[in-house]
Amino acid sequence: MTMETARPSLVVCLKRFSLDDERLESRLAGNPREAGSAIRDAAQRGSDAAQLILGQLLLDGRGVARDLPAALTWFERAAEQGNAEARNMVGRCHERGWGVPQDYVVAAGHFEQAIGRGHVWAKVNLAQILMRLGDPADRPRAYELFRQAAEQGNLKAINSLARFLEEGWVVPADPAQAASLYRLAAERGDHWAKFNLATLLLAAGDRDSALALVADAIARSDAGFRRRAAPLLLERPDPDLRGLGLDALARAAAAGEADDQYRYALALEAGLAGPPRPREARLWHRRAADQGHADAIRCSRRATALRLVARRLLHRFTFAGAKRAPVPANLQPLR
Repeated sequence: MTMETARPSLVVCLKRFSLDDERLESRLAGNPREAGSAIRDAAQRGSDAAQLILGQLLLDGRGVARDLPAALTWFERAAEQGNAEARNMVGRCHERGWGVPQDYVVAAGHFEQAIGRGHVWAKVNLAQILMRLGDPADRPRAYELFRQAAEQGNLKAINSLARFLEEGWVVPADPAQAASLYRLAAERGDHWAKFNLATLLLAAGDRDSALALVADAIARSDAGFRRRAAPLLLERPDPDLRGLGLDALARAAAAGEADDQYRYALALEAGLAGPPRPREARLWHRRAADQGHADAIRCSRRATALRLVARRLLHRFTFAGAKRAPVPANLQPLR
């Protein structure tokens, strides 16, 4: 079971933008490049909300070329004006290595600043960093941050709080309360809560409900969830769970990222959820290779070389056999 972070959507950022929000949203949907130009103009004039939005456009490559260092620069400009969401995003950049070397300690410092301004997601992000660093002495602080964010309605925090109750971290284990919190977050759409609740249901013998929850989470989630859930499912002995893991990889690969396409090709090649499917694997290796994925390029070249060798051997043996085979008397050579 894993915990997940998120960043504010453009819709959230637009709430602080000085232009007409609905008009700008419409322009983003209809002509992202033109809207991006308008946002850049406002950002250069000093609007912290526009700087935040421009940073996200650059981070996502929406309406503009993707540029992670430039995204970080605009987040920093907005953060310097006191924008808590931007400060949280500066932390996210350091946490994830977007446009800057990955550094959890630096990221934590930025999250602390955003928390000081009341930013809910910064509480979740800092708590998750504390958990990743793995020092048991940090767990009480992480628990308190999750508890505060959960009280403010953050679904990831509710899911994480349930994990503490399930595992008995900081507080006594309470499986029933953990399941209740997982269910609350799952019903509100949190995919990891669905996954975690499914784990408890499997342990309790309710396999059908668990499979339905996992399938729903995979169908409704994004590539980030799918690529992280897939290996957890593929290592399960249950063939239906492994099938869902392969489905998660397939859906992630369909989104177009070369790494996801390569991972899906490997799973098909190895037969991790059923018989190996080498022909499909070659197709996905080729798609990843077309995007410059180094490992996929090597796999595609190796597969091509093996096919050429096989064809030459087949031709040699067929030709040699044809020369030795007697020609029936009633057949005339073709001309």
